[in-house]
Amino acid sequence: MPNLFERIRRRQFERQFASHVEGGFGGNLYRGVFKTFEEARESAPKGKPMGYDNPAAADLYLERTRRIYPSDYPVVYWLDRLFRSGLRTVFDFGGHIGLGYYAYRKYVTYPDGLRWTVHDVPAVMARGRELTQSMDPERRLSFADSVAAADGYDVFFSAGALQYLPTTLAEMLAPLTKKPRALVLNLAPLHPAESFYTLQSIGAAFCPYRVLQFGAFVKSLTQLGYVQRDAWENPDKRCTVAFEPGYSIDRYYGFTFELPG
Repeated sequence: MPNLFERIRRRQFERQFASHVEGGFGGNLYRGVFKTFEEARESAPKGKPMGYDNPAAADLYLERTRRIYPSDYPVVYWLDRLFRSGLRTVFDFGGHIGLGYYAYRKYVTYPDGLRWTVHDVPAVMARGRELTQSMDPERRLSFADSVAAADGYDVFFSAGALQYLPTTLAEMLAPLTKKPRALVLNLAPLHPAESFYTLQSIGAAFCPYRVLQFGAFVKSLTQLGYVQRDAWENPDKRCTVAFEPGYSIDRYYGFTFELPG
C-alpha cells in the first residue's frame, strides 16, 4: 500500500501524464503495466486521440527528414551493405511520412531501381503522399495501405514502430508467401525477462505500447527461418515506466536478420 507521500506523487504524475505535450516533461511518458493492448488502451485519460492516426501526429518528427541520430548509424551501415549486394526494394513498416527514406539518402547511395514503400496509419500516409510532391522528385517513395504489400520485397525495415501493435512482427510476416530476404529492425524496446504493455503519451495522443521479452522476440523470427546477422544497442533510448522500475528499460535494440541462401 503506497504511503501518503507516494499517493501524492502518483496523483501529480497522473496530472502530468494527462496534460503532457510533445517535448514536455523530458520527452514521452509511460505509465502502467498491462497484460493486453486493450487493457492499456482502456486505461488512457480522456480528451486526446488514441494512436498516431490523427493530423497532429502526422506532423510530428518532420525534422527527422533532414538529419540522422546516433541510433541510425547501424541502419545506414546495413542498408548500404544490402543495397551493394543487389537488393533494391524496401518495405518500411511504420515509416511515418518516409522519415528514413529522406534522412538516409544523404548517407547511403540509393541504387538504380530503388523502390521504398511505407506502411503507416492513414492520416500519416495521407500527409506523406502530399509531401512527396515537393520532397521526392525521383518518385522512389510510395505508400501501401496493408502490410500484406510487403510480400516479395527484398528488405523489411522498421524503426520504432513494432511496439505500437497488438500483433508481433513474426505474426505479420508468417502469412507472406515470399518473405523479405532481410529484416533491418531498430529502436525495439525489449525487456530481459518480461513481455507486457504499458501506456505511452506522445503529447498529441496516447498509445498502447508493447515491450517484448528479448529472447522471445529473437526466437519468433528464427522460427520463421531467419538467421540473426547482427544486433546492437540504442543506449540513447529508454522506456521509464512511472513507479515501475522492474519494468523500465535503459536501452533499446536493433537487429539484422536474413534468410539463408
